[in-house]
Amino acid sequence: MLLVSVKQALEIKCKMLYNDNNMSKKLLIVVSTVLIGLNIAKPTLARVFNSNAIISDPDMVDYTTMSISGIQSVLTNGGGILGSYKTTYNSSTYSAAEIIYLAAQNAQLNPQFLLVQLQKESSLITSNNANLVDWAMGYGVCDSCSKDDPTVVKYKGFYNQMTAASNQFRNYINDLNNRNSTISGWGVGRAKTTLDGITITPENKATAALYTYTPWVGYYGGEESVGGNSLLFDLFERYFPDRNNGLVARLEYPDGVLFQGPDGSVFRLEHGALRPITSKAALLANYNPNAIINVGQNVLNRYEQGDPISYPKFILVQSTDTGSVFVIDDKYHRRAITSKSMLRDLGYNPEEIISVADEDLSAIPESSPLATADKYPLGALLQNKNTGAVMYFDRKQTLHPVISRTIIANRYKGYPVYQESNDTLKQYNQSVPVKLADGTLVKIPERNAVYVIDHGNKRLITSPKILKKLGGKKNILVVDKKILKLHPLGESY
Repeated sequence: MLLVSVKQALEIKCKMLYNDNNMSKKLLIVVSTVLIGLNIAKPTLARVFNSNAIISDPDMVDYTTMSISGIQSVLTNGGGILGSYKTTYNSSTYSAAEIIYLAAQNAQLNPQFLLVQLQKESSLITSNNANLVDWAMGYGVCDSCSKDDPTVVKYKGFYNQMTAASNQFRNYINDLNNRNSTISGWGVGRAKTTLDGITITPENKATAALYTYTPWVGYYGGEESVGGNSLLFDLFERYFPDRNNGLVARLEYPDGVLFQGPDGSVFRLEHGALRPITSKAALLANYNPNAIINVGQNVLNRYEQGDPISYPKFILVQSTDTGSVFVIDDKYHRRAITSKSMLRDLGYNPEEIISVADEDLSAIPESSPLATADKYPLGALLQNKNTGAVMYFDRKQTLHPVISRTIIANRYKGYPVYQESNDTLKQYNQSVPVKLADGTLVKIPERNAVYVIDHGNKRLITSPKILKKLGGKKNILVVDKKILKLHPLGESY
């Protein structure tokens, strides 16, 4: 879709701007985006434009939808100047993605909404016009006022534009919460006429706020030459067509799940970050590919990017340049092996070493070298020679009983099992039994209730829709009662 810049725009709109103490008000005429005699190709939409409910309230105020990485992905893929833009504010350097994220968090607005509003006002997701950056949201400027005016120049700059515009929308929402009226009289259930002569009765707060900022319906039933809120709707559908739009509660995925994005990339969710699994070997050696959950980009955009998982656990890699040898530990970090004797003590054969170019090796996060005094420094599964019992020996040299082979298959794929005598095992402290891996769907034969393991707790899944989002029936692990009892009951999904 071809969009015009703020400088080319003809649409004029009025805004009431609050000062810092929210007591005095100042009327400024602000330039916005307009479509000038263009034939706009209307996309095939999953939703139908409703002038009384343009977007949902969560579309505007759910500030948890995107991480900095997710915002950066949209800007990079858009091909505009903001993909690589950086600026300094108060002696700190920020990327455009960081500025948008901070503005969203501070004003508690949806980053998706701010991105769409940004594209509506200046097309800077796709445009490389550097002249538009300082007035990216069209905030505080007008045809009749000088940009050198002190009352205007304070809004100059990308940081100021994003901050001021997002705070303005937050003011609108606060006013709607407090008295169901924005400064220009828009409110939920209150009929009012737009600048293109259409009577609108907003059905939600987001719509009332949008008409306060841009009092035009635009080409969907209003003024055909104006973008207005019709343009904002189309842009939301273009960039975020698979958002929940408030119809379904946003699902918080448990740690440990495997995601596959629209482009086929696979990720593991760990501690709120997505770790890309960059090799098939790493995936097959340590995870169950059948447990992968297909998700849209909107889900991936919520999380920050974590360290990559490039090689299977416990293999040896060697730098082709320096000859240094590393072992990949249980966190998929590389740890230096500092002597041949240590290599022998760990039970490795030098022929098992894989040569890796330094460029690829540097992409693997590095942890501290292995200490020669450690026994099983990476953790290990130990089997009692006398009783046959299996325990997990952690990095703190503590034993954890593994009560079932089901848990071994679920949690320790790729781990070797070492034999130790009863006398040796008695030397170590013993702690709580090992639980199922986070992200596991689980049930017992006697009941139909399905749980997902999250941070060691079992959380009841309350609907087929949520079960499907977490991987579906094909991924349910049926276990004995004794295994399920290891996990305390957490909040239901």
